[in-house]
Amino acid sequence: MRLLVCTTEYFPHGAGMANVVYNIVEQLKSRGVECTVCSPKGPDIRLGSWPLIEKAGVVGLLNYWYRVSQHFRDNDYDAAWLQNPFIVAENPFKRCLVTMHSTYSGSSDLGVGNLPFHLYESVVARIERSCLTRMPPATLFTGVGQPVREELERIGIARDRIFYIPNGVDVRRFRPSPDRKAIRKRFGLPEDGTILLSVGRLIPAKQPFALIEVFSQIERRQKDVTLCVAGGGELLEAARELAEKIGVKNVIFLGSVDHDRDLPGLYACADYYIMTSKYEGGMPPLTLAEAMASGLPCIVSDIPNLAIVREADCGTTVSLDDTATAADTIVRYLDGEHPDHASNARAYAERMLNWEVLSMNYANMLERLAAG
Repeated sequence: MRLLVCTTEYFPHGAGMANVVYNIVEQLKSRGVECTVCSPKGPDIRLGSWPLIEKAGVVGLLNYWYRVSQHFRDNDYDAAWLQNPFIVAENPFKRCLVTMHSTYSGSSDLGVGNLPFHLYESVVARIERSCLTRMPPATLFTGVGQPVREELERIGIARDRIFYIPNGVDVRRFRPSPDRKAIRKRFGLPEDGTILLSVGRLIPAKQPFALIEVFSQIERRQKDVTLCVAGGGELLEAARELAEKIGVKNVIFLGSVDHDRDLPGLYACADYYIMTSKYEGGMPPLTLAEAMASGLPCIVSDIPNLAIVREADCGTTVSLDDTATAADTIVRYLDGEHPDHASNARAYAERMLNWEVLSMNYANMLERLAAG
């Protein structure tokens, strides 16, 4: 099979989407699928502008997908795999699989961010709806989370054309390590004591301010506990300023961390993973899948796409509506006994989130498309 993969992000450039597409492509290649990847940074075909996407958001996305629609007007691929497409011109792909990693419709409904940002997302959601509902009749859709699947149905996509394939993880790279003290020393973390790890971009949907406020109350009641925050993003400096303003002592901001070189070790040296998101497209989010594969008990907000923690029996969920109540819940969890949560997290990742297993689902759908 000759497969064209169109994505605005591809590893090592980008975040969640980039890693999902890269790992599935590598698995498909090992199964004999001939994959051609088109993104603003290649690796096979370069279209669009990555700086424009970074600076202008949806304008850059529309530019990329317009160029895709023109460049591949006459193509002979057996199928195309499109990631969060914004094709407003004529779609040149008659047999395509669309994977949605999140939807503007979903984040707009939740009102993530301030008012101007929310209005912006509402407009983009209308463009997104128009693009997705005009896809060719044979198009199949996948969502990386059940809520994304439900959002697609609300947008107007027929339910029998939408499938759920979760995010995955490389369970060989992300795994527990017996050498935790040496890894902590490398990152400048306390060699003793409890470390709560947060990984991901600091953006409104992740609620980093709530994380800092909750932790400020945890550290007043728990001795030898440190919050380690790994990730860049538009709210990084503001989060640092908030921590200083309210007197948080035991927080370390690492900024952006190299995914290949550093992240596996960072997960492996922590004691717990903590996530305070208001909205997540993927189920589970990639960072949560990596934390589970690393054998970390997980403390997460009680939103649908993080309910996998309850399903796997590997942690606890908390409501972030009131920071004092959230802190109480987390302190009780840290003080309690949950000896199976670490092993449960690892076992679930090996059984359900392994890229090798998930790639078979994509391969089956693509073969179905290619066969007409």
